[in-house]
Amino acid sequence: GADRTTWRLHVGYDLATAQVDQLELTDIHGAENLQRLTYTPGDIVLADRYYARPRDLRPVIDAGADFIVRTGWNSLRLLQTNGEPFDLFAALAAQQEQEGEVQVRVHEGMTGTPPTPPLVLRLIVRRKDPQQAQAEQERLLKAARKRGKKPDPRSLEAAKYILLLTSLPTATFAPADILALYRFRWQIELAFKRFKSLAGLDSLPAKKPELARACLYARLIVAIIAEQIAGQVPDSSPSGRGNSTGKSLALASHEDSPDHHLRRHPRTTSVAGRL
Repeated sequence: GADRTTWRLHVGYDLATAQVDQLELTDIHGAENLQRLTYTPGDIVLADRYYARPRDLRPVIDAGADFIVRTGWNSLRLLQTNGEPFDLFAALAAQQEQEGEVQVRVHEGMTGTPPTPPLVLRLIVRRKDPQQAQAEQERLLKAARKRGKKPDPRSLEAAKYILLLTSLPTATFAPADILALYRFRWQIELAFKRFKSLAGLDSLPAKKPELARACLYARLIVAIIAEQIAGQVPDSSPSGRGNSTGKSLALASHEDSPDHHLRRHPRTTSVAGRL
């Protein structure tokens, strides 16, 4: 309510173990960014389009980890690898296959001293099925009508595609592998719903910040213990596909291909900013 402090819970969720492995509690002034979590070499970080920002992506690379992040047509200023402007929509129109990729450079504004190497990434593009594209376009049109505006034509065109940026190497991760890994983000959505229910985060009895924080920490401890006791991964995704291997889904995604050895990627972390 208006008389209470809004709290943000910044969470890292390990897909390999199906458990929350990092937490930070802040008030409403605590900005959401990937720098709130720690990473080790070999980690793969999955994040939604909110985190498609140079200041979020660079620290992951600097830690020796990799990322897959969803992006929009106007989320980042993308350049060609030589620094020239990159025409996203020309690249989309030129893509003949349903899945493809192009190497891009992310514009980071002012460079530090000494200057950092350019952030060169892979832009993975998947053309959506007609039904999926139409549903997204209708959602955009409805939202625009609600605001009394017309949608940007570029947004309607971009709605036909899934756009992912990744630092993972081409030699071991084809576009189909990147897309398959990102689809595991449904696990974090289910996990957050479960975690929020276990911790009882919908409402707090305490109004004073000090008491509210203490109450939140107590509930979080209970929820974490319950998560560790359960230690289970859902057997199927919302699409209905079962996990016939009986393994953690994130692990199975690496082991399905002989080139993707689990030991090379000890942790797959899916990130969301707030509960």
